[in-house]
Amino acid sequence: MAKQVIRHFRTPAFYEISQRCNIWCEGCYYFENRHRLRVIDEPSTGDWESFFEGEAARGVSMAYFVGAEPALERDRLLAASRYLTYGKIGTNGTIKLDPDIRFRIGVSVWGDDETDTLLRGGSILRKALRNYAGDERAVMLFTLSPWNLHTVPAVLAASRDHGLPVTFSVFSPTRTYSDKIAAQFPADDEFFRLAPEKGIPVFSADDLLRLNDAMTRAMDEFPETVLCTPGFRDVITQAGPLFDIDPDTQVARDCGSRIVGNLRYHSTALTAEAVKCCTPDIECRDCRLYSGVWSSQFIPDARFLRSRETFVVWLDMMDMLGRIFLFPLPEIYRQAGQATA
Repeated sequence: MAKQVIRHFRTPAFYEISQRCNIWCEGCYYFENRHRLRVIDEPSTGDWESFFEGEAARGVSMAYFVGAEPALERDRLLAASRYLTYGKIGTNGTIKLDPDIRFRIGVSVWGDDETDTLLRGGSILRKALRNYAGDERAVMLFTLSPWNLHTVPAVLAASRDHGLPVTFSVFSPTRTYSDKIAAQFPADDEFFRLAPEKGIPVFSADDLLRLNDAMTRAMDEFPETVLCTPGFRDVITQAGPLFDIDPDTQVARDCGSRIVGNLRYHSTALTAEAVKCCTPDIECRDCRLYSGVWSSQFIPDARFLRSRETFVVWLDMMDMLGRIFLFPLPEIYRQAGQATA
């Protein structure tokens, strides 16, 4: 199954769908980027249709729809869904996406109601649960940080009760956000409200042990809800930088989300941009984003080749990767289910 799953990611592409958002998340990956791409005159809906038709002809096998808030640009997502088979939309969940948009929907989660209000300016989780309850397209993407780790049980229980699976990422600061903290910038009323007082929400070495424990308990206590594996947990919670960092540029040399080779990143101008990675301003040395971690696992490294048991750990990760990112699940999953019935 691993080869068949990986095949669906052979020609990936990232698309910035929107430059607008309707909430204010602390340390936003998009707006806390001083170098972010700004497009003044965006193409028409017809231009987006033609663009995605061309991307399908180019052989794009997996599309990632990013930006500020893609759900604010419904027509662009509908255009993509007419031409591309597999895709993953990153959304805050406050806007229910049209049922005709048949892609996986990653609904970002930052904590329970109280924590949501603190970190995002409102009760976002409650709206997202209401919008996507029982929606087979949706996976709740819980971005963990030292500021919200205590909310894991409550978020998992609420997601379970609404028929929604949950997977995990880890908050990773942008260079802009880190530099502002280091330079002791004053707080603003948008995306830099808490850091001047609370510091940077990055897990220390000791905190990573707590994170590993929290993810373990989540898998044990909510086995039907949590989409995660012990292998992924151990990779994303290991101490130190997760990638090989170039000492001169401070850029990861071995991250699978680097925009190199056939992987492209398109702005809302529909042009391929020469950006660093899927989240262009992210600090590579502190990066624990699930996108970069998962995309770096397509080829098993030495830790997974030590024995039959460790290789099975990697195979389980590939199975889970498909479950998290692909919708509808390919035929291989139905066949696997019949084989084990």
